[in-house]
Amino acid sequence: MMASTWSRYHFLTQRFSLGLLLSLVLTLTWPFTVTGSAKFLPGEVGGNVTFQCPVEEKHIDFLYLQRGSDFVNGYYGYKELRTTWNNTKLDRNTSSVFMDNLKVSHSGEYTCHIRYRNEQPIDISITLSVTAKYSRPVFSPPVCDKETQSQNCQTTCTSNNGYPKSRMIIQAIVTSTNDTIRQTWEHVKSVQSPNSSTLLYNIATTVSYNCSNGEIKFSCSVGDVTSDEISVCAHQIQDSTDIVIVTAIFILVVVVVMIAGVLCWRRQTGGSMRLERVNTNEAVEISLCEKNGEKEAA
Repeated sequence: MMASTWSRYHFLTQRFSLGLLLSLVLTLTWPFTVTGSAKFLPGEVGGNVTFQCPVEEKHIDFLYLQRGSDFVNGYYGYKELRTTWNNTKLDRNTSSVFMDNLKVSHSGEYTCHIRYRNEQPIDISITLSVTAKYSRPVFSPPVCDKETQSQNCQTTCTSNNGYPKSRMIIQAIVTSTNDTIRQTWEHVKSVQSPNSSTLLYNIATTVSYNCSNGEIKFSCSVGDVTSDEISVCAHQIQDSTDIVIVTAIFILVVVVVMIAGVLCWRRQTGGSMRLERVNTNEAVEISLCEKNGEKEAA
């Protein structure tokens, strides 16, 4: 009798353990999903993209696009869900979600949740990266210190509404009397400020220079956009050239005047030593210059 009771207890215990194990396995397995390979989707601010959820030719219980805990768009059975993002449209024929009027804030990881009938759900990750091209950089007019003039000058290059945060590069062509050198300018101070609402960046890079080495041509670039080239220090070189020319002319005039004065002085000195006879047989010293002056006066 004890053996029969023990056998029945042992059998029930085994059934309970097997049922508990099966229940635990189902509980652990059902929430897990098959995750597909992640995909990358590029977009630009103001543009549009299409989230293509890959599906097989099977009966679909539901398909919806989600970012984190936020539902974007999709359908369940034959019913389309209404709580969708305003800038999205669902195409059930292609199992895709169209999104327009993109903003930087739309960037992130999205998930296509797909479940076929009598099968486990499948998750397909899609990473959306929204970028914005910076505006064409523009230089401000050069400004120089009034006291030092061309020895302490600067100009600022600006570019706006870009994303992500980027670095502005300043290129310079320095033309001296002996050589021309192209280089990346290092004497810069850059400020990058994001817009709190659009998250887009504005960049302002200030270039410091002096004109002691000759003419400089600057250009700035950010990403794949480049500014027009500006030339600085050219007027200082022209001013220096003009000063040299004026100085040379002045020296030449002074030299000519001095030579003319010396010639006249020698002429006057040499004429005063010559003697001429007059009708009264009186010898007088008459300067040729004075004689000529008297004749012209007569």
